[in-house]
Amino acid sequence: FFSSYEAFIHIIDSMFNQHAKWLKTTSLEIPWRAPIASLNYLLTSHVWRQDHNGFSHQDPGFIDHVVNKKASIIRVYLPPDANTLLCVTDHCLRSRNKVNVIVAGKQPGLQYLSIDAAIKHCAAGIGIWEWASNDKGAEPDVVMACCGDIPTLETLAAVDLLRVHMPSLKVRVVNVVDLMKLHPQSEHPNGLSDK
Repeated sequence: FFSSYEAFIHIIDSMFNQHAKWLKTTSLEIPWRAPIASLNYLLTSHVWRQDHNGFSHQDPGFIDHVVNKKASIIRVYLPPDANTLLCVTDHCLRSRNKVNVIVAGKQPGLQYLSIDAAIKHCAAGIGIWEWASNDKGAEPDVVMACCGDIPTLETLAAVDLLRVHMPSLKVRVVNVVDLMKLHPQSEHPNGLSDK
């Protein structure tokens, strides 16, 4: 793993660029080359954590930089809790010929999913959190979507406020672990189908 604060990872943008180009060329155009271990980035002290040094850490632009590369080689993961972080990390360490970016805070946080639920959630990359929703499968009045640890915490807090102040409102909570799921399948192999 290459670990860095999210705001400071830009120092190696050009190295990432060169590796991504090399991976694209060698993994797609040279079939006899053996697969290599993926390059894994762990970005901490992210933009969402705004305590003692928040102002200097407000630069999530590396993700922007990464998602502009060849879809077949890049992945971006934003786990909401420790169990999903474990699942994503295991997946990244087993992957080959990819550049994986994991964005996770370094402070202790709430645990939302059991390890079994986290495994299923990470395999899907995106999912409705039934336990946090109250729509019971019906058409929701509002969908609250979140991706990452602090946005998930804030979304669940907002859902709690909605339940208190608007109890009849049907709320569905959707959590995204694999950012590439938000792309259509026609643009990214991990993207959602149109069905």
